[in-house]
Parts: sequence; C-alpha cells; structure tokens
Amino acid sequence: MDEQLSPGQLVVSMAGRDRGKYYLVLEKTVNNMVRVVDGEYRKVSGPKKKNVKHLAPMPQTHAEFAEKLKSGRKITDLDVRKALKEMLSADSAEPE
Repeated sequence: MDEQLSPGQLVVSMAGRDRGKYYLVLEKTVNNMVRVVDGEYRKVSGPKKKNVKHLAPMPQTHAEFAEKLKSGRKITDLDVRKALKEMLSADSAEPE
C-alpha cells in the first residue's frame, strides 16, 4: 500500500487481533509504520504502532484533530473519541 497516511486520517485495521477496529493516525514513524489511537484502548499516552500494509485508509481526515496535531497543541483521549464518533456517525449517515 503506497498511499500516504496523514495525521488525523481515519483508518481501519485489516490484520491482527484488532482487525476491523477504527483508529486515527497520530503520527508517521520510520519504515512504513504509523502510530494510531482510538482514545479508549489505545490512548494518546500509549499509541499502537501499526504497519501501513495492515491498515485500510478511509477518505476522511478530521480537520480539527489534524490542525491540533500540526500546531503542537495537546491532544486528549476525549478529543480522539469525539473525532472518531463524529467521523463514524457521518459515514453511516451518508446515503448510498
């Protein structure tokens, strides 16, 4: 998967014990790895390191979350849960 993942982007895990779980990208690391958070089990203080090959990127990026990351402001687990809830509820509300 050569797609670039950006901080604040919604992704879904495609491999591992957390298959099917939604995360927000917190940061990129080396060797095609990213740190992801969900604000509940994978908190900002202990993000999960995932290989990008094991993630399916979703088209949505939470602008407010991404801006906080970019500006260096503190991100809380509540911010993460709120962003995920907004993005997932908006995704399910879209007509097909």
